[in-house]
Amino acid sequence: MKKNNQRSQQNKNIIKKNTSTISKNRNASLLPIIIAFCVPVLLYLQTVNFKFTHFDDGDIISKNITFLSNFKNLHQSFLTDAFIIKISPFYRPMQTLSYMMDIKLSGVHDTWMFHLSNILLLGLIACSLFLLLRKFSIPPKLSLYGTLVYCVHPLFVSSVAWIPARGDLQLTFFSLLSFLFFIEFLQKKKNLYLILNWAAFTIALFCKETAILLPLLFIIYFFTFSSEKHFEKKYIFLIMLYGISGILWFCLRSNAIRAFSYPSGQFGLAAVLSNLQAIPESLSMFFLPFGIAPIQGFSIIKTSAGLVIIALLLILFFKNKEKSKREKIFCFSWFIILMLPPMLYKHESIDYLDHRFLLPLIGILLLLLFLFPKKWLKKGEIKITWLMIVVFLFLCSFTFIKSQNYSDPMTFYDSAVSQNPKSAIAYYGRGNVKCDRSDYKGAIEDFNKAIVICPDNEQAYNNRGLAKANIGDQAGAIEDFDKAIAISPKDIEVYNNRGNVKNARKDFQGAVDDYTKAIAISPTYYQAYYNRGIIKVNLGDKPGAIEDFHKAIVICPNYAEAYNSMGAAIFTNGNIKEAMINYNKTIEINPNYLEAYLNRAIARYSLKDMTGAIGDCDKALELNPNSEEAMKIKAIVQQELQKNK
Repeated sequence: MKKNNQRSQQNKNIIKKNTSTISKNRNASLLPIIIAFCVPVLLYLQTVNFKFTHFDDGDIISKNITFLSNFKNLHQSFLTDAFIIKISPFYRPMQTLSYMMDIKLSGVHDTWMFHLSNILLLGLIACSLFLLLRKFSIPPKLSLYGTLVYCVHPLFVSSVAWIPARGDLQLTFFSLLSFLFFIEFLQKKKNLYLILNWAAFTIALFCKETAILLPLLFIIYFFTFSSEKHFEKKYIFLIMLYGISGILWFCLRSNAIRAFSYPSGQFGLAAVLSNLQAIPESLSMFFLPFGIAPIQGFSIIKTSAGLVIIALLLILFFKNKEKSKREKIFCFSWFIILMLPPMLYKHESIDYLDHRFLLPLIGILLLLLFLFPKKWLKKGEIKITWLMIVVFLFLCSFTFIKSQNYSDPMTFYDSAVSQNPKSAIAYYGRGNVKCDRSDYKGAIEDFNKAIVICPDNEQAYNNRGLAKANIGDQAGAIEDFDKAIAISPKDIEVYNNRGNVKNARKDFQGAVDDYTKAIAISPTYYQAYYNRGIIKVNLGDKPGAIEDFHKAIVICPNYAEAYNSMGAAIFTNGNIKEAMINYNKTIEINPNYLEAYLNRAIARYSLKDMTGAIGDCDKALELNPNSEEAMKIKAIVQQELQKNK
């Protein structure tokens, strides 16, 4: 009996010891993941207080707040481009959906959630990257170090600090997830991982078109690392699933960007050849993190350094015998294959954007970790450990400082101009920021520089024309709009802007002609209908004005200005009750529309509703206590009330 008790106690001790060991192992494996997540998140936490840069984020988010803040538009995210208005070749429905979530959580006017989402995505990427490196049998310490160095690298500052890089963050995260599930399936043979691999691939595809080439990498991985050398039926089924996702994506994308046409020589092989310099330059900045600008430009120095690095990598490729050539070819394949899709498009004013390197350069990281001498990781190699720490701290410091370039629009463009003074788009963007700050003369100077660098920049002519109009140089504005139209005869905004200036110069017929041309190019351009209606009111064509206002409202049902102006036109025709309906609708759409309250007060006065008229005047004065017109109307109504007593 005593012996049995002793055995029982021994068994309990063994179980307790094994449980303790398992718990320690779990904690040990979880700790690197926690570190991988927390370090880059803490490094970029300062960006939560940053504003928009007005480099695409204004066009993608600020101009589309109405669309993005309405969850009824969820399905529409898959039917339009990244800019919402179907004028770009960029199809990013998952990015659009994430922006809608950001607005839901933080409100319409705050930017903190947009930045926080990017930071959290980077943390998730770090966790996924660490797990992926471990799947490639890279030692835990080296996997963690490689993950941290990669995720704090200053080359990827734009990927996190610049909100429109969201698509690349999402692409990278879901691509890594898809790879993890694929490897997990090959190792464990559970169909669940096959389904998860396909689901993650599909989401990645709707993040960015680069994901279309992921199945090719899966196949290369299969024949490189898998012990199996033949396809089973389930793999054919998986390829079919990839095909279904691809067809669905292609159909939705084609519908979303059908109105966009690439300028000559900017898409396809010609674009790839123009973008070839991006390959050596990406490697140059990855290994030598200098010359990283908010808006990049090709550099002979960076290209030359990159070519030298490519040569050194090839030497290591053939010299290193620890890894097979197939494994090293897989790493290069990852880099080249995932670099290719963004290179198919060449922006007319931007050489390249480095946030697009986030996913491809993981292939180079993997290659370096494969080639890293394992003997350096031994406990006795203290010098190597300290060297790693120094490099890591240097990268963190550099990244922390570089991130601050994205804190606000002027800081961003000042940095872009100083680091890349040959960038037309940097001067153009800074000119726009100066216009927003009413520094029109400073804006004109920047637009001048943008035009000198890129004489065919029709947007620079257009915006310089707007700046000139704001300082009273209407003739100069018309001249700039003429030049913009000569470069791009189908730019509806330029016709609209020229029409506005002609209207200010009392050239009413010329303004009508410009608005009509804009409508002929784009029959859904509701602003031109509205502006043409205003001119028709001035010309005495009330029925024509009402018709234009009505068309603007049909196209844009929440167009408060059009309801108000149509109400005013109807009022002058004597139909006061119908005018009231339009004023009511205006105020329903925009409860802070001062002019609508004034117009409704006059209409109510005409209908002998004195109490209502005074109420509208009081609301107008609440919005603007110095409104002389509101005071005047209220005084007239009060006099009428005194007469009737």
